[in-house]
Amino acid sequence: MKIAFILPHFYPYVGGAETLFYNLAKNLAARGHEVRAVAETVDDEHRGHVKLDGIDVWYCDWKSAFGHPFPKKKDIEQHIAWCDLVHTSPFTTAPVVSRLAKKYNKPSVMTVYEVRGRKWFWSDVIFRALIYYAVEQYTCRQQFDAYHAISEATRKDMLRYCGKKRDVRRIYLANEMGSDKSPANPDFSIRKFFKVKDELLFLYYGRPGRTKGVYVYEKAICRLKKKGVDLSNVRFCFLLGKEPEKPRREFLNRMRDDGLRGVVRVRPSLPKEDLAACIHQADCVVVPSLTEGFGFSALETCQSGTPLIHSDAGSLPEVAYGRCASFRNRHVKELADRLEAVIRGDEDAFTEIPEKTFSLESMLDEMEELYTETIEKKC
Repeated sequence: MKIAFILPHFYPYVGGAETLFYNLAKNLAARGHEVRAVAETVDDEHRGHVKLDGIDVWYCDWKSAFGHPFPKKKDIEQHIAWCDLVHTSPFTTAPVVSRLAKKYNKPSVMTVYEVRGRKWFWSDVIFRALIYYAVEQYTCRQQFDAYHAISEATRKDMLRYCGKKRDVRRIYLANEMGSDKSPANPDFSIRKFFKVKDELLFLYYGRPGRTKGVYVYEKAICRLKKKGVDLSNVRFCFLLGKEPEKPRREFLNRMRDDGLRGVVRVRPSLPKEDLAACIHQADCVVVPSLTEGFGFSALETCQSGTPLIHSDAGSLPEVAYGRCASFRNRHVKELADRLEAVIRGDEDAFTEIPEKTFSLESMLDEMEELYTETIEKKC
């Protein structure tokens, strides 16, 4: 079949959504489908029409606001007219794709990563939360023939906040960061990188955004210190992305003001193989998210066999397995208790959860099935 992906961003733009669509597009092309992708220009090398891993990609010069590009109708109309099915994502591309799919009577699918609904008000000032809530409602209520949710939690939130009379199919994403198919750099040492010797090493990695729970984590560490827990042989290590810049700066200032510099190490993000080594070598990974559409960091940790402490936000309970300890979302005391149990070496600090599988082949098979059913219904 001929498939057109109309997206805000595409490879080599870095992000979970971009990784999903790049892997989906190139593997569908490898299975014999004709695949096109249209997205915003990334850099001088990725501009105009480019052939990439069997995909015909059109990188377009679109104006952006708040990190979201606004597609031009003239750049995408020919591709929707060409395809058997068009696939997009929420926010800026959804409205124009929905209209053009109707114009050309093309089957359409929208992938929904996460629907926050009232959860926007958990982490933002009210006027910004109202704007984000309104934009989410507008884009996620656009009419498509089928909706793909990346987790059961996202599927339920989509139905809860955006209308129940929808065909929302849950298809899990594939992830191989922690598997043998994505090996860690054998020459990388997390302890040398963070300048940690034999201390117990907790790792957090990802964006410093408020919804990622870093402030909950900081408060939990501060609670341990105030309680008098011996942290002399413990280090809380953070691999923090540069964006969003303001929350990152506020987070670093808060740790300084709370006197946590002696037990905290903060370094910038790492390349994929070095990150995989970090996950493998950490004593424990902490994922304190307030919202989570899928939870790549939790799954990567589980696939690596590293113990995991995670909140019960969104999809995290769906993807977590192995040696895990969970705490109630946004509950500082519970997170502090889980950390303290690991520091003390309690035998019951973790619960063993049976292994779960999230394979590329399964994702591709289910996506092809969704496409076929959507086309047949349209006919």
